[in-house]
Amino acid sequence: MSSALVRAVEVRKFFGPTEVLKGVSLEVARGEVLCIIGPSGSGKSTFLRCINQLETYQGGRLYVGDELIGYREAGQRLLPLPTSQVVAQRRRIGMVFQQFNLFWHMTVLQNVMEAPVKVLGEAPAQVRERALALLERVGLSHKADAYPMKLSGGQQQRAAIARALAMRPELMLFDEPTSALDPETTGEVLAVISELAASGMTMIIVTHEMGFARQVAHRVVLMEDGLIKHDAPPARFFGDEAPARLKAFLSTIH
Repeated sequence: MSSALVRAVEVRKFFGPTEVLKGVSLEVARGEVLCIIGPSGSGKSTFLRCINQLETYQGGRLYVGDELIGYREAGQRLLPLPTSQVVAQRRRIGMVFQQFNLFWHMTVLQNVMEAPVKVLGEAPAQVRERALALLERVGLSHKADAYPMKLSGGQQQRAAIARALAMRPELMLFDEPTSALDPETTGEVLAVISELAASGMTMIIVTHEMGFARQVAHRVVLMEDGLIKHDAPPARFFGDEAPARLKAFLSTIH
């Protein structure tokens, strides 16, 4: 048994003959905020998608809590879980993407209510109350009846965060949540994520916002070429003793 909420053990992922994740191992404790940085194509987003089972990994083990994700063990073999069990596992995990992926034909409130009502089978009246509270939390209570096309990019992303939180996940995954936003709306979204961090939500965040990572993360990881190359608390990660390769990468961002 592990005290970590997320535990990756030598996780490998192939797209055809190309190995994208080459044995990723790390742990994320409950209540911890982990930021993952690295160059494009390093496997960051793929790793998040494997946790949420939007991609299937082909080697190693990946656990949320003490539950093996995507597979069951039969002796030394891993057998894929049926779709129904994959969907049940995914309910524990919220994910926010680069693009907002809102339902354009639904209001903001309807977007937030959709999954708890349709997937969890909760009573609409109960879900509506929780959804309105979440919209208040992300600063969108005044936009509950608006359609996504009437919102700014930052507002759409905050609505997407509220939608993910409506499922009451144990873990939140953010895949470069501000990459499609301008600097002003980026600040709005990062403020919401910072509040989630302060509340004790376990989060894994792929980001290029170094100032945000320095301020919010408990640990920062450099992923490159499908491997974890450096893993340290922010003070050490961004400090003078950081490895030369990390300093070179950070210089390209700054």
